[in-house]
Amino acid sequence: MQMLNYYFSPFALFLVLSALYFRGSDTPGHLPPEVKHSLWILAVSAAVNWWLSANTYRFVGWTRFMRALQVWMNFVWTVPLFYLLHTFWGPMWLLFVMAPVTAALTMRWWTTLLTALVSSGTMMGIYVFRGLSPEMPEAFGMALVHATFIVVVAMFVHSLAQTAMRLVATKH
Repeated sequence: MQMLNYYFSPFALFLVLSALYFRGSDTPGHLPPEVKHSLWILAVSAAVNWWLSANTYRFVGWTRFMRALQVWMNFVWTVPLFYLLHTFWGPMWLLFVMAPVTAALTMRWWTTLLTALVSSGTMMGIYVFRGLSPEMPEAFGMALVHATFIVVVAMFVHSLAQTAMRLVATKH
């Protein structure tokens, strides 16, 4: 779980802050509502992720629950951040990789697959809700590739994590 916070959390922070910075402002000194909302979501998610990560192993009986909570909280924060920011910052779809990769490191194969399918399906749902359709083949095709990548990378990370655990088990 610490690996996730060392690599993915700073990347997510960089991704969102880049979107907010490069978006620019319509009026100097004025923050549009989507920027304000995104900053609040980002601050809360960083604080909660830090707390969960720091305390996951402190409460031994609750470890499995806290891991699952962190997976789904990452998903919950991704949805509004993506919705608010994806129209002007294309790489926002990468946030949908976080929950499945978190699941891949700590959960079973089917749970990882379910998390990846929910994440990629939600991303596609938001794209469609915002007007993307198969009648726009290039954009729709790119969105499908993004959705597929989310599933593939989650399953790949899960396989790597399982292989690493088997290697460690055989050395002991």
